Amino acid sequence: MNEPRFTRLQRSLEQGFTLAPKAVFQEAWGRIYGAKLPILLAAIGVVGCWLLLNQLLVMVAGEGEDSMWGASLMGLAISMIMAPMSGGLDMMGIYRAVDRPIRPSQIFDYFRYLLPLALASMIMGLITSLFLPLGQSLGLPPMLSLLPTLVLSVALMFTFPLILEKGMTPLQAILTSLRLFSRQWMAMLLIHMLLVLFFMAAVMTFGIGLIWVAPLYVVVKGIIYREACGIEGTDPSPAQADEQPSSFSQSKDHFDA
Repeated sequence: MNEPRFTRLQRSLEQGFTLAPKAVFQEAWGRIYGAKLPILLAAIGVVGCWLLLNQLLVMVAGEGEDSMWGASLMGLAISMIMAPMSGGLDMMGIYRAVDRPIRPSQIFDYFRYLLPLALASMIMGLITSLFLPLGQSLGLPPMLSLLPTLVLSVALMFTFPLILEKGMTPLQAILTSLRLFSRQWMAMLLIHMLLVLFFMAAVMTFGIGLIWVAPLYVVVKGIIYREACGIEGTDPSPAQADEQPSSFSQSKDHFDA
C-alpha cells in the first residue's frame, strides 16, 4: 500500500479517521439533488434483476430434495451476477461523493470484475450466515442471534469498493474492511441505524419516501468510503494532508480528514 492512491487508506488504518454522523447526512442530503433519478433507476434495476433471478430460481428448483443441488447452483449464479451490479451501485455513491458524473447504466460497468466480486460475496455470505444458527443452537432469541450478522454486514461495507476502486483481492478487501470498521465502529453503526429508521419511515409513506431515502443511503455509503479510503485522483498530497485538520470542513464538496 505504498502507492499514492493508498495514502488516505493507509492513514486511516494506522491513525483512524473521523466520521461525524450529522455532517455525513448533511452533505449526503445536499448531494442527492440532481442525482436522485439516476440512483433510483439504478437501484430499481438491481432490485428488479434480483427479483427476476430469484423467481427463476423458484421455478427451476421446484420442490423436493432432488431440487436441492439445482437450487444451490442457481443461487451461486445469482450471487455471481448480482455482485457486480451491487458493486456498481456502491461506485455510484462514491462517484457522487466526489462530484463525478453518474448514470443508471453504471451498474453494468463492472462485470469484468465478476470473479473477485462473486468470490468476495460468497465469503461474506459464509461469514455472516454462521451466527444465526449458532445463536439458535445456544437458545438465543432470533433477534439477538441476528445481531452479529447485522453488525458484520456493516463492517463489510467497504469490500466491493476496495476491489473495484483499489484493486484489492477479495480476502484483502474483506480484512481491510473489518479493520476500517474497527476504527469507527460506533459512528458507522449509528449512521446505519439512522438509515434503517429512515427506510422504515419511507415504507410507512407507501414507499414515496424512498425517492429520497434510497439515494441518500447510496450517497452516505460513498461519503463514508471517501473519508475512510480516499479516492484515486482526489486525495491531497501527503504534505497537504499533514497540514489539514482532522475534522470535517464545512464545504459541501468534501471533508478534510
